Amino acid sequence: MEHSSAKENPMEPIVLALASNERYFPGLYCAVASALRYLDRTREVNLKVLDGGISQTSRDTFSKLIDRIRGVVRLEFITVNPSVFGKATLGPGESHMTYCRILLPHLLDVPRLIYLDCDVLVFRDLAELFDFELPLDKPIAAVRDSETLSLADDSREITHAMKLPAEGAYFNCGVMLMNLDALRKQDFFERAVEFLNRKSAYRFWDQSAINFLLYGQIDELPEYWNRASWRFDAQQNNDLDCVLHYTTSAPWLGGTRGPAQVLFERLAVDAGLPVNRQAADFKKKRRQELFRNALAPFRALAFPVVSLFCKIAGQDEKCAAYQKSARYWLYYIFNAPRRRRLHRHRNQEISRMKFNLCVSPRA
Repeated sequence: MEHSSAKENPMEPIVLALASNERYFPGLYCAVASALRYLDRTREVNLKVLDGGISQTSRDTFSKLIDRIRGVVRLEFITVNPSVFGKATLGPGESHMTYCRILLPHLLDVPRLIYLDCDVLVFRDLAELFDFELPLDKPIAAVRDSETLSLADDSREITHAMKLPAEGAYFNCGVMLMNLDALRKQDFFERAVEFLNRKSAYRFWDQSAINFLLYGQIDELPEYWNRASWRFDAQQNNDLDCVLHYTTSAPWLGGTRGPAQVLFERLAVDAGLPVNRQAADFKKKRRQELFRNALAPFRALAFPVVSLFCKIAGQDEKCAAYQKSARYWLYYIFNAPRRRRLHRHRNQEISRMKFNLCVSPRA
């Protein structure tokens, strides 16, 4: 991505926004701990937390974390009521909290900000991102999605209805630089509420609204600003220097076995909020993962057969999807010994890492 020139006042306060409820508090805590760790201590930070039900105990724990890590941080909890999305499809955790990104232009009286999902860890200086001006015609900058590659992959029906190109670029909204002034000028909040409450065929909640309503208006960021955790697991080493996004499963709720999970648990210990492996959600997710692995050979054998039947029936899209899944599971099975050896080596390396979360590295 070619950014335009840096801002005239590069030392203005960095505005960070995240949204959480009590269930996602461990993610919020670790995301902010890592983000503040990599920021210059002399840079003021305005931290906005959209609060969908964080307990007072957790609020106090969070405030103590910030006092321990940083110099000047202005923390504000903003109570949100996502009932405006009451007719929209329920998101993760049977909640409408996933739609809070849509609320940012409506709730926050700031010109621009960086938004972070709670399921990220930050290993680079977010000031690099905040200090670039967005092009005038692009109110948002984000990274291309690594799993949903096009608009049609989200919803072919909506893509056709809005007369957008099926192969149009699709972005992950877990990390965004947002020009809220520009979004307000085009009534984005109101349009998004209307879009979502139609309860149409969108698959990814507020991310769908952002991609369809702002098609052609999203500036592309380099991949390191939002690297999917499965991509980190696929690396040959533990090089970071990125914003790591746990796109498949929240690591404090069980996660997915691999270096990214070990990394989250290692940082959480140094941050002072270790992952509770005895929690019901964590144990349930691990049981599901064992069951998923046990089914892998059956999927590898069955999916090619199902694909053949789909081809005979003239269902080309389903045929291609089952072929893709079959290839995935075959590779997953045959690569398992090598993957386990590599992960064992990388996990040992991660377990020796130390994250000094008392001071900034730039102090």
